[in-house]
Amino acid sequence: MRRKWNVLVIGLLVCLLASSTVLAKTKITYWTGWGGDELEDLKVVIEDFHKANPDIEVETTTIFGAYEKLLTAIAGGRGPDVVSAIWASQLAGLAHHGALQPLDKYIEASDVVSPDDFFPAIWKSFTYQGHVWALGATTNTNFEAYNKDFFREAGLDPETPPKNLTEFEDVIRKLTKWDANGELTRLGYLPGGLLKLGFVFGGEWLNEDTGEITADHPRNVAALEWLGDFWAEYGVDNLQNFTAGFGNYWSPNNPFMVGKLAIQSYGEWIEQFQTRYNPSLDYGLFATPAPEGGRENVTTFGGSVFAIPVGTKKADAAWRFVEWITGPEGQKKLAKVFVNMPPRVEVARDPELLEAVPILQFGLGLLEGPNAFGDYVPVPVWEQYLAEMGRAEEAVTRGVAKADEALKEVRATIEREYQKIQ
Repeated sequence: MRRKWNVLVIGLLVCLLASSTVLAKTKITYWTGWGGDELEDLKVVIEDFHKANPDIEVETTTIFGAYEKLLTAIAGGRGPDVVSAIWASQLAGLAHHGALQPLDKYIEASDVVSPDDFFPAIWKSFTYQGHVWALGATTNTNFEAYNKDFFREAGLDPETPPKNLTEFEDVIRKLTKWDANGELTRLGYLPGGLLKLGFVFGGEWLNEDTGEITADHPRNVAALEWLGDFWAEYGVDNLQNFTAGFGNYWSPNNPFMVGKLAIQSYGEWIEQFQTRYNPSLDYGLFATPAPEGGRENVTTFGGSVFAIPVGTKKADAAWRFVEWITGPEGQKKLAKVFVNMPPRVEVARDPELLEAVPILQFGLGLLEGPNAFGDYVPVPVWEQYLAEMGRAEEAVTRGVAKADEALKEVRATIEREYQKIQ
């Protein structure tokens, strides 16, 4: 009888211990901007975190398409414990307004995360005013993709893309097609994105040593003048009418995938686009060609980042998740399922990963070069800066403003906005 009681007591103790283990598990809320198939892939990766960290449960919620929900929740003290539904471009603004917790103390104590683990330009993108506010698990580089069949058709070597701006202009002309009525049927390339083009031409948008806004840097002006000249050459009305028929970029009607553009800007996701939308597409890659005096092999990079909002009472558990998913194991897994470039140097160079996802090799070469830039300017008023740059580009390419005057106006406007929050 006593033996039976001992067995019962032991059984109860085991149950109590198991129960206490369950009760000791910390649940953290994680908001992501990934949705659809990517969300499901992400959840599979997070299950690996759960296996390695059985005392933490990550409750994942997507806020895809409703990003303003995050700012409202943080302001009201109802934010998540971890968020990746923000971009590096937003860190300066969020940090400036006190919405995020700095990660410095965690990084200093970590055996997994250090500045030397990441590409220098990418690590810099996590910082603002001397503090680290987030870490990245993925990134995307930017480059040009071209249709090799169209190159062959135009008598161009499909294995030799243009290497400078003069060659690029000539290639664009040869790839562009018009019908008997003088209307475009295929455009060689549609340039845009003044931020990157300014970098390619040798410009800068912010003097980070002085904090001076440099929108009207002479090389930025040259880049915008080139855009204006391009639209003038092909005709504003022609380009507007032609591009009005473009399908959604993120769809089977993407103009490059259906042959309306011979060259288009992309990131590593082009591999997924080809698989989904045009499996027979034969394409190549090249860095945006630079003019004389510009920068060669420029790329811009960006992507969502993992941060810990203010207000959470589970910051330590939140950090363990951030540390793991931005660590070597998490980055490698996400690189494979998302076809994204890892921000960590060692992971990006991993031979097994490069064999599994060959397109990463091209972006790796650009990131390892001296001309990799974040796809934003690290100021708290970046959204306004980007909007003003867009307005300047619109005005110049439509022929209603001069590049130097338009960019002087951008500078003056952003300086006023910047001063308002100092």
